[in-house]
Amino acid sequence: MTYDVVVVGGGPVGVVTGMMCARRGLRTVVLEKTTEVYDLPRAIVMDDEIQRALWLNGAADGLAEVTSPLAGAEFVDVHGTRIIGFEIPEGIEFPLSFPPVVRYYQPDLEHFLRRCAVASGAELLLGAEAAEVAVHDGGAVTTLSDGRRFEGRWLVAADGAASPIRKSLGVAFESQGFDQDWLVIDVRLHDGAEPSLPRLVQQLCDPARPATYVPGHGPYRRWEFQLQEGETRESMTMPARVWELLSPWLTESDADIVRAVVYHFHATVATAMRSGPVFLAGDAAHQMPPFLGQGLCSGVRDAANLAWKLQMVAAGQAGDTLLDTYDTERRPHAAGVVAHAVDTGRLIDQLAGRGGEQQSLDSAYGGQRPFPRLEAGFLAGDGPLTGRQMANVALLTGGRLDSMVADGFAVVVDDPERFTGAALDRWRALDAAVVHSTALAPFGIEGAIVVRPDRYVASLSADPAQFEQHTHQLMEHLA
Repeated sequence: MTYDVVVVGGGPVGVVTGMMCARRGLRTVVLEKTTEVYDLPRAIVMDDEIQRALWLNGAADGLAEVTSPLAGAEFVDVHGTRIIGFEIPEGIEFPLSFPPVVRYYQPDLEHFLRRCAVASGAELLLGAEAAEVAVHDGGAVTTLSDGRRFEGRWLVAADGAASPIRKSLGVAFESQGFDQDWLVIDVRLHDGAEPSLPRLVQQLCDPARPATYVPGHGPYRRWEFQLQEGETRESMTMPARVWELLSPWLTESDADIVRAVVYHFHATVATAMRSGPVFLAGDAAHQMPPFLGQGLCSGVRDAANLAWKLQMVAAGQAGDTLLDTYDTERRPHAAGVVAHAVDTGRLIDQLAGRGGEQQSLDSAYGGQRPFPRLEAGFLAGDGPLTGRQMANVALLTGGRLDSMVADGFAVVVDDPERFTGAALDRWRALDAAVVHSTALAPFGIEGAIVVRPDRYVASLSADPAQFEQHTHQLMEHLA
């Protein structure tokens, strides 16, 4: 069987990749070796960029039903006193039109995403275990354990942290030198139970044992406890020990244990995310400590970055070299997110008085450390928005960017009489929507903004001459 895209791995990243590719007209199959959604929670939060990406790519209806906004996050000392943090006000308008952070129960989210992927046209084959991948000039052949073969022009390996495909390609991981063992406990509150629990995510900087608390979606709550010297996985996951650790917050009369598992937190990024027709995504490409809640988010960014580029190459609108920008953009960005998560973890130890490298409070929730941006790739110029998500701005013709612009490029201009000519014609030839907005003028941002299909800003041009120059640079990536 022949496809444009074969995705190996039907976890949330693989399913979202399949959904995004299928929505763009690419014949796509997702191969998943198990037959059921993994029934225990793992990832627990997503940010506004990821909500937006899902909303734009087939998951608009129902996303709000499987998520709920977080009220904020903070670092606290052993007495519960805030060191640094923030709260998210209710009822205000956010730049991307979504709450900055929402929580979810991963099994429910995965069922929802699978329904969305199938509705978008992706084939989802369960019980399909990839036994071998053979790469050739025209693509890659995936052979299943039962002998079935799937030919794909491109293959996306979303097959997890142990990724057999990554290993078969000889792609290594580069470590950022952060490895810790933590016990992760998820509970489900009993109906009617109302233990006194924090409203916010908390990083508890306790000298005896750093810990994390996350108020999950619906009745679910999570605690994470750092293992100390001499403690074993077996001893820490015994029910009596689990309830002992939870005793400052709740008892068995309040909740049931959903899972108690010791994880070895890693901080690694693959040395390459593209090898010919094969692309690594999600945990196969990067792994990070959970302190920023960016593991699943980074995988969805991989999918959103790759899908529109595959579509353009398949449609003959771009050459194969456009696909090189997947690695150029995603690998440094993922490494930056991993580094931020590592520094956040180290800051927890530092504030608990446990020594180690000195970290600035800017790495904490509420700190001033900026989130990584795209630094190279399908970008031109160094404007303040370039390489960042474009706000869902109001348009002068009515509506907002995301509701008025389809899946392709957009050129947002503040003065349509100033920006005309050959550069604009080149974008229109790519079916780019040309829209008008002055919403960014109060922030001193004016001119023409090229917005990519994944809603990242490709360029910000202050005048027509610069717009011509930036357009020329961007078009070179499509040659």
